[in-house]
Amino acid sequence: MKIAIIGASGFVGINLTRYLLLNTDHQISAISINPHDIHIDEKYKDRVKIIKANVLNYDEIENALYDIDIAYYFIHMMASDKNDFYDKETRAAKTTGRALKSKNIRRLIYMSGLGNDDEKLSKHLLSRHNTGNILRKYVKEVIEFRASMIIGKGSISFEIVKNLVEKSPIITLPKWSKTKTQPIGITDALLYLENSIDVEIDSHEIIEIGGSETMSYLEFVKKYAKFKNKKMIIFRIPILPEKIAGLFLNLFTSKEQTNVGRCMLSSFKNEMIVTNNRALELFPDIHPKKIEEFFL
Repeated sequence: MKIAIIGASGFVGINLTRYLLLNTDHQISAISINPHDIHIDEKYKDRVKIIKANVLNYDEIENALYDIDIAYYFIHMMASDKNDFYDKETRAAKTTGRALKSKNIRRLIYMSGLGNDDEKLSKHLLSRHNTGNILRKYVKEVIEFRASMIIGKGSISFEIVKNLVEKSPIITLPKWSKTKTQPIGITDALLYLENSIDVEIDSHEIIEIGGSETMSYLEFVKKYAKFKNKKMIIFRIPILPEKIAGLFLNLFTSKEQTNVGRCMLSSFKNEMIVTNNRALELFPDIHPKKIEEFFL
């Protein structure tokens, strides 16, 4: 099968490309605006095409999707300095959706974010869900996975937590630190993504996935600190403006991580846990592990 990974230079895209090359016989088109960030082992060169394409450019993305059976979509634009990621992600979804439709690609697999649509969602989560809504207008079968933090080396949200724990003996957290979340390890997320290639569905599916444990963000930070055998002092402040939290991120994270982290901060106010059994119904053989197994 010929598979396109749109956004192949990001955390999930890089890991899925390697995973599919190692565990399947599929031909991969790794599509990215930053192809130099995609590094493929020489032994897989005959099964991979690395293609530079901008998802905001219709001609480029349509040409990149030539002769493709199934596509993955891992695009976010939260690193934008102008904080216009919602508009850019909307344009990207519409442009890519039109290209997918023109190539008659029957199934698209998209990684989104958990969050109840009946609640007041953050701009970040609204954009994730809006992207799914747009893509469903163009492709017959869209499998939208909704996940909380994905744990693994290179995950920006996880790297932020790691940097805070490892570089600062004192952490100040706002009241949303008691909000519940359900992180999932990268290997478990990849299992869902791989198995979604052949899973039988009647139409579109929104599938909530998460790890084996539900916890607050405060408990997550403490769990990682314990894993690293790091003693910490944690203060909870009822009101911590996002601008101040962003300045705090500047001290311990890279510029890209800070820009993305600022977009994610407001999402931490929303509970991000699995609320149904659809993942278990469609993928009964996948049993997510404890997140400590992905801390290394």
